[in-house]
Amino acid sequence: MILKRREKESLPSKLRNLLWPKMGWGRTLRYYKHRTIRISDSTHSIAAGLAIGCAVSWSPAFGTHLIQAAFFCWIFRGNFIASFIGTAFGNPWTFPFLFYIGYHVGKAVFWLFGFGDYFEDMPGPVAMEDMLDKPLKMLFPMIVGGYICAAVTSPVFYYIFYNMIKGARLARKLRIQRKAHKVAKEVTGQKK
Repeated sequence: MILKRREKESLPSKLRNLLWPKMGWGRTLRYYKHRTIRISDSTHSIAAGLAIGCAVSWSPAFGTHLIQAAFFCWIFRGNFIASFIGTAFGNPWTFPFLFYIGYHVGKAVFWLFGFGDYFEDMPGPVAMEDMLDKPLKMLFPMIVGGYICAAVTSPVFYYIFYNMIKGARLARKLRIQRKAHKVAKEVTGQKK
């Protein structure tokens, strides 16, 4: 294979690159931006895919994020590749904040519907032992709150991504036209 590594990357190296990429965050983000812009699909489809990928990151069901992204892309006609890129919104740096917010939103919803007494004995930060003893007290609010937060934030993500992709594609098109015009000038200048 042409672009395959000579030496297989070790597991610790893969984990380190997951937390802190070898080429740095700026270059990694620019790489994903260019890859996303060059996807051959409509601006709506790519923006919807990215928004769906970001939205499913609110869910505490780690192993199902890609499956959920594919399912919602199928429903909302989003781009699958863009949704898989969008799931990178949920990463080891953002998951604690997403789950904390989702838990409290879910807890507020349960209080609103009269089930708040079930969570009354968990006022503050939860120790790992309590989480293992009472998993449903943590998981139910996170799931409910996570999907509520996803429903609220996905239109915001869609609007942001749609405008970003539209602007980036327009800039790329103008750059290509300028290059083509410059080459045409050089060719016609040489013929004279």
